[in-house]
Amino acid sequence: MGTYTHFTHDNQELDIEYEYDEGEPMVWTEPNGDPGTPGYPSTVVITHAFCSLKNAKGIYVVVDILPVFDMIVEDDICNLEDEILESHENQ
Repeated sequence: MGTYTHFTHDNQELDIEYEYDEGEPMVWTEPNGDPGTPGYPSTVVITHAFCSLKNAKGIYVVVDILPVFDMIVEDDICNLEDEILESHENQ
């Protein structure tokens, strides 16, 4: 589990939690001569997107907006996953 801070176009701070899978390299053949595996690239899956919002009483509360992320944030969630992946692998 990793965390990443992202700022929206209107400077709203999002604390993103994600799972990282390092992937698997391609293997042409196994040591015993069996065919290898095609491998797969590293990936990131966003599990939570927390932000601070005002409730009906005007009090700030931390809310997980992931279920409505695409409606609230202009950024495409796939682009954000790519941004997080790049940041994670360059740490």
